[in-house]
Amino acid sequence: MPMPCAACCHDPDIMMVGEVRDLETAELAIRTSLTGHLIFSTLHTNDSPSGATRLLDIGIEPYLVASSVNAFISQRLVRVICPFCKQERKDKDLLPAVFKDMKIFYGAGCDNCKRIGYKERTAIYEILYVDEPVREMILNKASASQIKKKAQEAGFKTLREAGIEKVKAGVTTPEEVLRVAEMQD
Repeated sequence: MPMPCAACCHDPDIMMVGEVRDLETAELAIRTSLTGHLIFSTLHTNDSPSGATRLLDIGIEPYLVASSVNAFISQRLVRVICPFCKQERKDKDLLPAVFKDMKIFYGAGCDNCKRIGYKERTAIYEILYVDEPVREMILNKASASQIKKKAQEAGFKTLREAGIEKVKAGVTTPEEVLRVAEMQD
């Protein structure tokens, strides 16, 4: 296999910025994205709508956030119910109302999962696309809750909703979703 030439290796189209924590790093990522590069980075927030407000709080101008960001993605890992000891749960008394009418499963614990009831992990995630309505809200310095509400009107699915879908599919338990996602949507 031929070795790549030095010129193409030093001019990447896609770059990763480890974490945006401060104005200097955020400005670097934004400026690089404005030159046509696709930038991936992490930003510590509770949900994806908070990504926009976090960049504004760091000190990035609203027009730069609105013009350079394509999407904010938030994810959490939930444990997967062990397939070897998976059983239907009958007692739902202590669960939030959203889970009462669905078939719920749990892992009873076995040798395959070391008596934990879970084996492996899977992601639940939400994706906030920075479309025209969201872009306008960023330009007007809307709050994360205002952005979230507007996005939900357009079909945005929250972490909680993604988690509920995993519970409905029998992949994980309500407790796992409650552990990682806010239930006050």
